[in-house]
Amino acid sequence: MDEIKNNGNENNENKNINNENENNKPSGGADKKTSRSPRNKKPAPSREANAVKGKIKPKKKQGKKPLLDRKHKKPVLRVVEGTGGRPKPPVNETVKADTARTEKPEKTAVKKSPEKTAVKKSPKKTAVKKAPEKTAGAGSKSSQGRAPRPPKKAPGIKKLKAAVRGKKGIFSFLRVNRISITAIAAIIFLLALAILLNSHIVLEIGEKQTMFSKEYSMSSKADFSVLGDNIFYVSKDGMIFLDKDGNTLWTDTFTMSSPYMLCDGDYAAVADSGSKTVNVYDKSGKLYQVSAAGPITTFAVNPLGCCAVVCKVNDDYRVDVYSNTGETMFECARASKDGIPLGIDISNDGSVVAIALVNYYNNININSSVLFYYTVKSEAQTTESSDGLISAVEVPDALAGIVKFMPDNYCIVASDKSLMYIDCSGSAKKDGEQPRFDKEWEKTFKNYITAFDIVNNKEIAIAFGDAVSVVDEQAAADENTVHWYNLRGREIGSAKSEERITDISSSDKGTIITSGKDFTAYNSHGRELWSYTAIQNVSGMRFYNSEDRAVLIAPTSMRILDVKKGAKMQEEETEATADESEDEGSEDDTEEEALSEEEASQQETQAGAGE
Repeated sequence: MDEIKNNGNENNENKNINNENENNKPSGGADKKTSRSPRNKKPAPSREANAVKGKIKPKKKQGKKPLLDRKHKKPVLRVVEGTGGRPKPPVNETVKADTARTEKPEKTAVKKSPEKTAVKKSPKKTAVKKAPEKTAGAGSKSSQGRAPRPPKKAPGIKKLKAAVRGKKGIFSFLRVNRISITAIAAIIFLLALAILLNSHIVLEIGEKQTMFSKEYSMSSKADFSVLGDNIFYVSKDGMIFLDKDGNTLWTDTFTMSSPYMLCDGDYAAVADSGSKTVNVYDKSGKLYQVSAAGPITTFAVNPLGCCAVVCKVNDDYRVDVYSNTGETMFECARASKDGIPLGIDISNDGSVVAIALVNYYNNININSSVLFYYTVKSEAQTTESSDGLISAVEVPDALAGIVKFMPDNYCIVASDKSLMYIDCSGSAKKDGEQPRFDKEWEKTFKNYITAFDIVNNKEIAIAFGDAVSVVDEQAAADENTVHWYNLRGREIGSAKSEERITDISSSDKGTIITSGKDFTAYNSHGRELWSYTAIQNVSGMRFYNSEDRAVLIAPTSMRILDVKKGAKMQEEETEATADESEDEGSEDDTEEEALSEEEASQQETQAGAGE
């Protein structure tokens, strides 16, 4: 009997537990049939359940009934948004109430949320009423295990778009930055005005712009050549090497009636007109002196210090090439009937020498040719000629007097109206054949060439004089112009001069052209750098160590001047220059009087012959 009573008590306890579980089910999902059965009568709720129910607000009636599983008579689980598609686990109401009481961090998060800040900035007060502030209640959705929803956007806030600047935007930008824009415009205007004024204002260059100067007599026949910051200064009394301050570093004394100096690289060679000696120098001083077999007609020096000399022996000519120690490397004789040698040069490596010959036929027709020789005996023996002749290039109907080797084994030949670029590398050589030096390109001009120079071994500067044909209008328009060509024969720049161009002096700084007493500096594209007008006679003007410094060579002095880039300058008039200009004027007058007397005497003789 005791076992039966115990079983009955256990059954009653199980019934009470089932009733409590049924009470915990949501009201919307209760079964109607079970509510009608007297056995399933709900027991009285506990104190804790009453306490919880007193705080929870009754839910509104839903429009649709929950879905039921027909087989098991149980509500079908719904997928709650924000749970990732997983069913919501059952939660005890008491646990919900306890967690709701202690859910203080959620309130703090609501205060710090950007939604609340946006609500404060919003001009509408209704947004404060709609914002969900109470989230910790027992009946709230967050207390039922759902994830918190993202904060709603406050009304009146729209997504920003990239501003498209229109006319209004430009006008507003100009209005806001009008002071800065006005200042920039004023600076540009002042710079343009300064450039315009400088182009018309002539600056006087005198003692203030002179770095240092050297005085000498007019009979000294002085000449100068720039080597970096140093200067070779030669006169009939000797050679002087100067530093950038004008101090003498070393001297070499000799006597020459009319010295002439050539420079290439770090070497300088000096010879006297009609003499038989040539002196070769470098930065350290005199290297060697050579003595020719006869009077020297032309000579050359290369960047290694080798020297080539052409001298006249009786009626023929002789060519000698010397090493940088003064030893003879090559020699040959040329008959005058084959042509008169006017120009000579040595290749940069000293292996080839080029000679420009001019032939006169009946004193009317002129033809020129350029002969190339090997200077090394071992290479000269490989040629068919006994004197080492490699190749010859003809220059018809022209007077070719200038030959100049370039660093890349090419040679430039300049005549009175043409220009050639010859390949001297021997690339035309084939197996068993003698190498040929062919023309890479050739240009024939419609004007006579009055001046020529090479700019930094990269460009060629040529000055045009009179037109070859009088009826050629284009050639007449090109008179007194200078043109720059690159080593491929393409013209890269040009400039116009008001007078005949008599000299061109070039360096890595630019090109200075001489027209009477006017000197103008250009770059290789024809852009003017500065100009200078002298009062007294000036024999030459050359760049020093920058574009803003130049060496001015006068008959009685040499000066290094600070010139102003982009300006027109004129020599400052002093008592000495005024006296010299008066002397020049008197000399010109005497020359004109002498010419007029000669013309009168010629007219008298012609009249007598007519009688």
